[in-house]
Amino acid sequence: MNVFIRVDASIDIGIGHVMRCLTLAQKLRAQGNMVSFICREHTGHLCDFIEMNGFKVLRLPASKVNLKITNYTKHSKWLGVPLSVDATQTKNLLRKGFVDLLIVDHYAINEVWEGSLREVVNKILIIDDLADRKHDCDVLIDQNYFEDYPIRYHSLVPPHCKSFLGPSYVLLRDEFYDQWSEQEIRSGAVKRILIFFGGIDHTNETGKALTTLLKMNRNDIQVDVVVGRNNLHKRKLASICKQYNFLHFYCQVANISELMRQADLSIGAGGTTTWERCFLSLPSIVWSIADNQVEICKTLSRKKIIKYLGEKETLEQPFLTQQLENLIENEVERNEMSRLSYLLMKDNIVKHQSMIQQIMRLED
Repeated sequence: MNVFIRVDASIDIGIGHVMRCLTLAQKLRAQGNMVSFICREHTGHLCDFIEMNGFKVLRLPASKVNLKITNYTKHSKWLGVPLSVDATQTKNLLRKGFVDLLIVDHYAINEVWEGSLREVVNKILIIDDLADRKHDCDVLIDQNYFEDYPIRYHSLVPPHCKSFLGPSYVLLRDEFYDQWSEQEIRSGAVKRILIFFGGIDHTNETGKALTTLLKMNRNDIQVDVVVGRNNLHKRKLASICKQYNFLHFYCQVANISELMRQADLSIGAGGTTTWERCFLSLPSIVWSIADNQVEICKTLSRKKIIKYLGEKETLEQPFLTQQLENLIENEVERNEMSRLSYLLMKDNIVKHQSMIQQIMRLED
């Protein structure tokens, strides 16, 4: 198949959408497909990084400052240009060759954009998390866990659309499957903690977690601090970590799954990394750093799969300290979180492989 992926990264959007699309792209390429990306050059884009991974990137120009954009969706401004402009620019790029499959992972894109691309593409696959708008698509993937996740899209996609819903269809990189062990439910004392709040972390939640750990004076616990290359606070965080021999600083790692496997407890945000931690049965303290993470975190917390502390704006240091201290000392709770994480994700390997094979048959 000739496959194109329309996805963006930016300071506002973050890098999670691109990272999961890269995962899917690598799996499709391994099956012999031609895969290219279409990305807008927002501030904080990952076009160069995608190219470093061996994929061609067709670049859309950066948007003009203060450009008026109609709110077709809650995240319309993330597109950087009006919906019709982005659709036309994307269509013009795709007219140069036949497209078997167009994959779209973008909160600002809806059925109007998708419908306008039908004349130049054969099939459309949507990756979504929100279920807040209609889609004109043939396949939809939503990896998230809500109480009503099996029926969230019933009125939002066409009757013929094939839907892959829930954590069993999470797009995980091969490194996570390499680290997975059916037998390894976490137990024992907390000897190592992983702190990771994604590739951007513009409000420096990493620093908040690090400050808490330092105030607790637990130098008997090794701490891995991971940030992305676009983290604006990385130099300050690196400087703090250099002062303590139990703190270990990493920037833009290629082995986050290994660090998760080594950890006994994680501190991080909701979002894509949630499913990576769950897949490796890693107990986690979590707070949400974006609106779309809140309900997912609440659902997982009610199921006792994660320890959710609320939204970043309302999280106070004394509460964080208390919750972290309690969980470090409570091996029974951590063991149960690990067990429930395993049960949530145990079908991923088989169902994920089945999903990839069904995507491969879309051109038939």
